[in-house]
Amino acid sequence: MVQLLISILAFIVAISLLVGIHEFGHFWVARRFGIKVLRFSIGFGRPLYRWYDKLGTEYVISAIPFGGYVSLFGEREQTVSPQEQQQAFCFKSVWVRILVLVAGPFANLLFAIFVYWLLFMIGTSTFIPILGNVPKDSIAGLAGFHRGQEIISVEGKPTPSWESVSMQVLAHIGEDETINVGVRDHTEAPVQNKILDLGIVSGGTSESNWLDSLGLVPFDPVPAIVGNVLPGLPAFKAGLQPGDLILSADGDVISSRVDIIHYIQSRPNKKIHLAVQRDSQKLLLVLETVTKTSEEDNKKIGFVGIEFPPLKEMPKSLFRLQRYGVGTALVKAVSQTAEYSVLTLELLKKMIVGKVSPRHISGPVSIAKYAGESAAIGLKEFLTFLGVISISLGVLNLLPIPILDGGHVMYCLYEVMLGRRASEIAQNVGVWIGGLILVGFMILALYNDLMHFLR
Repeated sequence: MVQLLISILAFIVAISLLVGIHEFGHFWVARRFGIKVLRFSIGFGRPLYRWYDKLGTEYVISAIPFGGYVSLFGEREQTVSPQEQQQAFCFKSVWVRILVLVAGPFANLLFAIFVYWLLFMIGTSTFIPILGNVPKDSIAGLAGFHRGQEIISVEGKPTPSWESVSMQVLAHIGEDETINVGVRDHTEAPVQNKILDLGIVSGGTSESNWLDSLGLVPFDPVPAIVGNVLPGLPAFKAGLQPGDLILSADGDVISSRVDIIHYIQSRPNKKIHLAVQRDSQKLLLVLETVTKTSEEDNKKIGFVGIEFPPLKEMPKSLFRLQRYGVGTALVKAVSQTAEYSVLTLELLKKMIVGKVSPRHISGPVSIAKYAGESAAIGLKEFLTFLGVISISLGVLNLLPIPILDGGHVMYCLYEVMLGRRASEIAQNVGVWIGGLILVGFMILALYNDLMHFLR
């Protein structure tokens, strides 16, 4: 219940803040060009609180905290007296209107830059991309990757953290191509180049499993010591007990809990011969996995009913502190925002052409969940979450879909090219089409949320 309340509160704070920043972008630029702002609203529906400034703008906090808007005087062509034309949006030049329209999305991108700039200056602790046991028959295993190697770069771009590895690989998922990955065996070792073939990776794989499907498994310092055995399941029937240390599976050395988890999950309805150490004894046990459905991507995986105790604190040697001066931090913040923006567009394109599954579209339930989890971890994690969502909000609003800012910019560019504005009928039809597209995306996002919740 507490986590649910944290998720709801974090979601409301995140959406209200990011929408407020977006709308403030429109508001600020409109004011700079003398356009009268009628209303600045955070949320929709019945106003809960309102006030006015000296220029007559109404500020509203509304009951439904899932968006917001800025209402400009003369947004659509309407009857405007000659005395009021200089304050009307529709009487401004096409380039002024475009600047007002793009100001909202760019405000979100500027906020993301500010967040990353702040985080890079404060310093963030990132998980160093060191490999655990790489399955021999995996794509990475066949390419020559092995346990203990650190991933230095992907396609020439530095990867100081697992997050950066994931983002760089994600940019190439769904393409029939190979990528170059730089690795080294230890800090002083020379960098080696490995080639990964992504052509056989399904774009339908969930994001969290893309690296796993390649065999790029993060190093796990937690030994495979059984914490709990669930009654009535294969591990219990085979005689596995809490405290047993799993040494090998079918002759393959098991070094950590992640190793045995991946081994079992990759073998549904299979017999596995385990070597375990119990006190001073070495025992050989045989268990047969059952099949269950993965909560992440709905795939069939092996399951035996064992649980491992979590590690209370990860070794500091597995983390890298990223901290930079003011100038360098700003450059890196701009670069990361640009990179994430391009990646968002690339993933959207791949979803449209069918190279990546639309299951990756998240709705408000998932966003609230991620917001709550990041807020519960700490301020840095919540700020990182805000940066990612702000980029998505900015980029998606620039898409040329009628009803979005990008759609209105499209109408303005039509006016530039043809010397006349689109007709009222064309704009109304565009609004209906854009509305249907957005409703479709919302239904898909809610469906994905529901399916994830039901699994």
